[in-house]
Amino acid sequence: MMAINEFAKELTSVPVYLEQAAELIHRGHKKLNKDAVVVTLSKSGDTKESVAIAEWCKAQGIRVVAITRHADSPLAAAASWHIPMCHKNGVEYEYMLLYWLFFRVIFRHGEFADYARFASQLELLPENLLQAKRQFDPRADSIAAQYHDCDYMMWIGGAEMWGEVYLFSMCILEEMQWKRTKSVSSAEFFHGTLELLEKEVPLFLVKGEGRCRALDERVERFAEKITDHLVVIDPRGLSAERH
Repeated sequence: MMAINEFAKELTSVPVYLEQAAELIHRGHKKLNKDAVVVTLSKSGDTKESVAIAEWCKAQGIRVVAITRHADSPLAAAASWHIPMCHKNGVEYEYMLLYWLFFRVIFRHGEFADYARFASQLELLPENLLQAKRQFDPRADSIAAQYHDCDYMMWIGGAEMWGEVYLFSMCILEEMQWKRTKSVSSAEFFHGTLELLEKEVPLFLVKGEGRCRALDERVERFAEKITDHLVVIDPRGLSAERH
């Protein structure tokens, strides 16, 4: 969802807000009214906070789009529209559904004229990602061999890449691998975290390809002078098929 929010800032005048369901339940939102559409995603369809906010919206007459695997789930039952997940695993397929939906909406709003071309290229994403993974696998093995037992690491990315960095560092490394990490955006890095970077601290920088790439490059220039363990991951170097 974080990447969608970043795209919206550049591409549409439609007000788009990214909210944590649990926070939204407790705090509310002045813009959440009958003119709004809420898009929520849960693979299982029974995530407690997502179901709660969907049911609340339904009671208030607010339209809800639920992206979930199970049509008979509580989340789908509370939604105005259900978009089924048909894949078994892989977060990239969830992104595809979100991208088709979001870019179609702003196309209908008159703000994304190239939607048809974009949608056809999106169909190439699974195969392109498979090829990208195969290209990156040898380097991934090398990185894992060197840093799998380190005590602490930093993960940095910005703009459209920040959501991926945040997800990977928290949900994969911390939750699943029990690795101590510090994730911070490229812009926020210089507001405090830079003071924790030392010669032996590994820093992983995931560079984006959008307008904020300059912020990633600023982090890279700084980190090169401080740590002996800078790992830069740049999707620009991975080949992709296009229509």
